[in-house]
Order: sequence, then C-alpha cells, then structure tokens
Amino acid sequence: MELQPSDSLKIIQEIIQQRKQKYEANGFFLLFWGALIALSGIVQFTMLISDFYPKQSGMVWAVLMPLGFVVNFVILFRNRGEQRKAFLSADWLDWAWFIAGVIALLSFLIPFTSWNNYEIAILTIYFPFAFVALAVALQLKMRLWVTTSLIAIVIIYSVLYCPYGIFLPLLCSIVACLLFLIPGIQLYIHHKKQQNV
Repeated sequence: MELQPSDSLKIIQEIIQQRKQKYEANGFFLLFWGALIALSGIVQFTMLISDFYPKQSGMVWAVLMPLGFVVNFVILFRNRGEQRKAFLSADWLDWAWFIAGVIALLSFLIPFTSWNNYEIAILTIYFPFAFVALAVALQLKMRLWVTTSLIAIVIIYSVLYCPYGIFLPLLCSIVACLLFLIPGIQLYIHHKKQQNV
C-alpha cells in the first residue's frame, strides 16, 4: 500500500500535535526550571550588589540547582508505571534534554575559578539547552519559542565579547526566562485552553 502525499502530511501533523500535547502537559518543567534559574540569578546578583557575602554568592547555584534536580526526578518518577513507559518510548528530543542537563550538571563540577571568569561556564551550561529548545520549538512550530531561543543564543554567545561582570547572574536569569519561562507560560496557557474546551 502506497501512501499519498496528503496521507503523509496528515501523519506528520498528527505527530507534531502529539508532541505538542506532550510538551503542553509537561510545561510545568519549563516553568519550574525557568523560575528556579531566574530566581538563582536574581538572588546571586542581589548578593553581589548589596555586598552580602559576595564570595559565597555562587553557593546559591550550588544549593538550588541540585535541589531542582531532586525535585524534578521526584515529580518525574512519582508515578513509576506511566513514567517507565514514557521513558522507554522517549524520542530523541527527550534524550537531548537529558544530555543537556547532564552537561549542565557536569559544568558545575569544573573549576571555573582557574579561568578568573565565568563566561565559559555560561557557554557550556546554556548553549546545549538553547539548541535543544530551538530544536523543540522548530519541531513544534512555535514561533515565540523559536524567537526567544534565537535571542538567547545571541545573548549567550555575547559573553565572549561583552564584559558583563557583576551582571552575569542577571544575564543567566534573562536567558532562563527566554529559554524556559516564556515558552512554559505559553504552553501552560494553551494547555489550560485545551482542557476548558
């Protein structure tokens, strides 16, 4: 049996819609990580500008990010049966998110202080997430997320040329809002509309 072009297009549209529904249902994780990273950056920036233990301000990240991973896994595996099926049938984008997360986690273990700046940390942590977010946004055909991902990539790359200094944590908050929080809000709103219809 040969597929007609219209049948192929219909199958592709169904796959895109299923993936979009999956991200809308899991939009919580985008909201969670966007808010957590933005909060971490704002708290560290506040500690730096107020001269409140500025040398220990990096501990905000060292405490909140592992805590976020623990909360994330607890929520993910709360319902083991469904999550096992979802894990086994994960598509390549799920694995891309996982790999980006592992890279970010490993980046926290690298001694960046030997470089006397944290620009490399920003690149190693945020670039993988930015490109995965862009891939997801392109696949879901979400123009807003594509736009925010591209803006985030430009901002992340700008750390090589612009000395942000004390404003680097605030920059992390902005990137988190662009990559996670804004798309998460859009997905959450769309999911709520779908449920009410």
